[in-house]
Amino acid sequence: MLKVAEVYEKQTREEQERPDGTVHTNFHKTYDTRDCLLNIDYIVSVFPHTFEASIDKEKISQNFPEGTKFSKVVVDGNSFRKSEIIVVGSFEKFCRILEGTQA
Repeated sequence: MLKVAEVYEKQTREEQERPDGTVHTNFHKTYDTRDCLLNIDYIVSVFPHTFEASIDKEKISQNFPEGTKFSKVVVDGNSFRKSEIIVVGSFEKFCRILEGTQA
């Protein structure tokens, strides 16, 4: 098993009180991480990942230090929520970790 920090889109709620006393609720999406265990046997491929869209870059800059590297891990199997997972860590890091493992 391989422990990684999965990047996911988190919805946050912000309430603001108007001058007339009513409350207005806004919802914002941002990126956050959660711990995840991956079975190495199900990893199909790993790619370097960069967030290209300006809105994604803005969300990333709010919660991650400048220069943080990301990778896309593709997993095999029909029971997964999704087959592509964005994780924190450079492509080179995953190359070193997975280099000695063989299916």
